[in-house]
Amino acid sequence: MKLQDLNKNQLKAVQEVKKPLLVFAGAGSGKTRVLTYKIWHLINQKLYQPQQILALTFTNKAAKEMKDRISQSIDIQGVNVGTFHSIGARILRQNISKINDSYGPDFSIYDTNDQKTILREIIEELNLAENRLFSPSFLLSEIDKFKNNLIDEKSASKSAKSFEEQQIAEAYNLYSLKLKKNNAVDFNDLILLPIKIFSLNKTILKSYTDQWKYILVDEFQDTNTAQFKLIALLSNNNKNITVVGDDDQSIYGWRGANIDNILTNFNEEFPNCVQIKLEENYRSSQRILDAAWSVVIKNKNRAEKKLRATKGQGDKISLISTDNDEEEANAICDSIKSEIKLHKNTFKDFAVLYRTNAQSRSLEQAFIKEGLPYNIVGGTKFYDRKEIKDIISYLSLITNPNDNVALKRIINFPVRGIGEKSISLFEDLSTKTNISMFQSLKNASDLNLRGKQLDSIKSFYNSINKFNGLLDELDAKELIRVVLEEFNIQNYYKNNPAEFDRYNNIQEFKAFVDQFMESNNSSLREFLQEISLFTDIDNWDSKNNSITLMTVHAAKGLEFPKVMISGLEQGLFPLIRMDDTSEQLEEERRLFYVAVTRAMENVFIFNARFRRRFGSSLNTSFVQSQFLDEIDPSLVTVKPYKSVYTKRITGVGKNKKVQISRTIREFDDFKVGNQVEHNLFGVGTILVLTGTGENQKVGVEFSGGLKKKLIVKYARLKKIG
Repeated sequence: MKLQDLNKNQLKAVQEVKKPLLVFAGAGSGKTRVLTYKIWHLINQKLYQPQQILALTFTNKAAKEMKDRISQSIDIQGVNVGTFHSIGARILRQNISKINDSYGPDFSIYDTNDQKTILREIIEELNLAENRLFSPSFLLSEIDKFKNNLIDEKSASKSAKSFEEQQIAEAYNLYSLKLKKNNAVDFNDLILLPIKIFSLNKTILKSYTDQWKYILVDEFQDTNTAQFKLIALLSNNNKNITVVGDDDQSIYGWRGANIDNILTNFNEEFPNCVQIKLEENYRSSQRILDAAWSVVIKNKNRAEKKLRATKGQGDKISLISTDNDEEEANAICDSIKSEIKLHKNTFKDFAVLYRTNAQSRSLEQAFIKEGLPYNIVGGTKFYDRKEIKDIISYLSLITNPNDNVALKRIINFPVRGIGEKSISLFEDLSTKTNISMFQSLKNASDLNLRGKQLDSIKSFYNSINKFNGLLDELDAKELIRVVLEEFNIQNYYKNNPAEFDRYNNIQEFKAFVDQFMESNNSSLREFLQEISLFTDIDNWDSKNNSITLMTVHAAKGLEFPKVMISGLEQGLFPLIRMDDTSEQLEEERRLFYVAVTRAMENVFIFNARFRRRFGSSLNTSFVQSQFLDEIDPSLVTVKPYKSVYTKRITGVGKNKKVQISRTIREFDDFKVGNQVEHNLFGVGTILVLTGTGENQKVGVEFSGGLKKKLIVKYARLKKIG
């Protein structure tokens, strides 16, 4: 690393070490570079020891990237780089028992599915099911709001005015009690409980402020009230802090992010802070930047800045309107194929972004038909798959026997003859005797359980206890394999052909455990914490040669040469609801700004006059997105799309009907062994063939060993010779 590599304002940001620093870093302006160079500078100039530096990010991917960049130039052994939640979890492992005797250091971290499991119990216990408002998702959202804004159970109860608000506060209180009973925390608690510890015990706070003398924060615009409070407490003594962010990319208001943290609150907390703006963009062309800016400039609540491209003017934004969502998906496929043919791009150069996950359905169907390789970010998470969640529940129960959610999930898997009635008996016994539900299994004979059922419960109880005692003796890799064997989990799937995909997923899980343990030399407890904080984007691989499909939210922080943005229709993007405020519209503009500025070379925008949502066609009175009206027209080229559909007129006079049907084409009569050419994959040989005519399917091996299954009707294969 050399300071000469930095531009004027980047250098100022790196060298400012005496005062609190707020860096407004526009999209593609070198935000990560500033943070990594600053950490390097602090260590290289011997201003701070590595272990005295704390860098906070929002994703494991960003943390790893930061570490990798710095370690190429200097020994960073001891530097604390991690997400807010991983650092919060570390603080809690060391200190959580000081809050309440109910908690121990082996606490579980509950994900959204675990939280909803508890909330379903609460809805039943409080008789809330009659009110349709009180779904697990609704209550979870309300509890998140309380926690993000540092509102505890007592304050929520005091501020409740209506009967419904009182019920929500009661559910919040019972939810907290159940977490404590299970020795479990949720994601918000990983921030909230350290704040509580620091507020109750100044000695503990001082030990951390003495340890971490310089703090850096990435993506500061995404912080919520609780995260800002944690930062303020940790930097309260030293005031040695650098935060980097972009208010124009604040897109998480719906989950508690407070844009005022970067616009006003930092100045108020650190009144002598220095502000620096990074406005030189190294990612996109000027036309891309101007198009994004011409929309976001309409927002009132923002800091003034305008990005300057270092890559020249570039191409205009392409706007392609289609008749419906299926045709839009086809237009996206055709645009990608055209770009590959004209500019020799590879599949990984493309990202298709959409406002809602529901839009991925028609896109995925089109990509399959066209034989285009793709990867959806944000589908079913690997760790949410049933077979993986079951294994994790076994491991969670072994490390934390108080975890009732894990216990209920796997007490009868594989089947042990323990039904809902028996589980209720154990729950009642647990409540009456004030012991954990797991401990109540020890007294199964007192509940008149007999025979095989009693034997299986005793065996299950003894095995979990045995493995709990081996936690500090067995390597995690070995422990997981023994657990899979003892509880017959692996063979359960291996011996069932219909479930063989689940068996393969278990093998993948074992491989991931091995890789994690070899890289980190950690315990099972640390592994469980790592995967509990795993996000979709952490699993995304930029080296995989496939087209990326994801929501705009998931794309923040990434970049691609070519970006396709789907669904630019009023009501979809911007997503508008009846009770939306002007602040929510401003966040939609920022989301559009993020989408456009992911692109390095080209942006293609699509919309559809009719779109199927929830099984019916909407947008019968189509209005294009207002964002398209806000873009400077000189920056946009409207490209007509020639539909793959043809219109056929039937009837006469007023009774004429327009029917839409696919154009009928002639198909080659292919045979196994034929040489064929595909406009993307090149020349290949047919290895497998089924069907005839437009129903014909082929398996082709292309040059380089690439094998693809294609539908002849859509693949446009040409026979050679």
